[in-house]
Order: sequence, then C-alpha cells, then structure tokens
Amino acid sequence: MTTTGTGSMHPLVEHLRGIQAGERDKRAAAYEGLTKARHELADVQRRVTEGERSLMAADARLSAVTDTVRQAEEFLGLAPSSHPQAEPEGPSGLPDPGKSESRTPGSGAPRQAAARPGPHGAAGRKSLEKLVIEALADGLETTVSAIVAHAGLTRPGTTPRQITNCASRLQRNGKILIVGRGLYRLTTEEPRT
Repeated sequence: MTTTGTGSMHPLVEHLRGIQAGERDKRAAAYEGLTKARHELADVQRRVTEGERSLMAADARLSAVTDTVRQAEEFLGLAPSSHPQAEPEGPSGLPDPGKSESRTPGSGAPRQAAARPGPHGAAGRKSLEKLVIEALADGLETTVSAIVAHAGLTRPGTTPRQITNCASRLQRNGKILIVGRGLYRLTTEEPRT
C-alpha cells in the first residue's frame, strides 16, 4: 500500500491518525481530571489536618477548664458530682474523627478496647502508659485524638491533657516516636497485650 501522491494519504492511515488524535484528546482530558482530583485531595487533606489540630487545641482547652473546675471544687470543699459538667470527659456524642469509611493506613482509627476485668480487678486499673502503647500496637501512625479516644474507653475519668502528657513522656523515654504534628507510632515492636 502506497500513497497516491505527495500530499495525500492512504484512507487507512488517515483513519488511524484520526483515532490517534481522538485518543490524545481523551488522554489530555483524563490528565486534566486527575490533576483536578489531586488538587481536591490535597485540599481535603489540608482541611483534615486543620481539623485535627483544632480538635487537639479544643481537647487541651477543655482539659484545662476541667482541671480548673476540679481545683475550684476541691478548694471550696464541694463534691465533684455536685455540679453537672458541661461536657463528658470521654468521647462525646460527636462523630469520632478517627473513624471514616475511607481511612488511609496509619490514620490512627482508635482500636475498640474491651473493658474486661483483668486478673487484679477492673480494666480501669491499667496505667496510662500501657493504654497509650496499646493504642499504638498496630505499628501504624496514630493521631493524638485516636490515642485519647482509646484511653478514654478504659479510663473515662482521664483528661486528654493527662493522656497527651503521658504520650510526651513516652516519646522522651524513646518508647514512641512523633512522626508528624499530632501523629505517633511505636519505636520498636512492643509485646501485644
């Protein structure tokens, strides 16, 4: 098969080049769609990070106010149960930020620890250090809010500040690592409990 003149093509080649041009257009549209989706994903990830930071700040403020209320009650000699709290100290009725249908590995969804009695009584007797390490037992990066939620299941009277202070102490002792703002993971494989 040869071309019939210098400027003309065989009809088959002309048809195939038309298909090629159409495929180039489809590829360009797919690339544009992918680029747009990546920008949207980056925006969503930025908003999630900002939301987690905002939650951590809110946890810290609530913890500080709760501590102040307790101190005031102790100073005045009032029983802690004599005044209703504005918010429960454990996870509230709000959606759990550590749970999502499309979580990525290392997102730190809290593990649902069953509050089973141990050999020496109630599970609430576990130390905070043990609870923080349990929350990180899967070896993935875990958010502070997920650690707080996990520890709060077993020790509901514990404030978020106490839990984050414990996590910081474990980090200073080399048992856990800070891998990003508000993200922790174990430094070595800890025995699972």
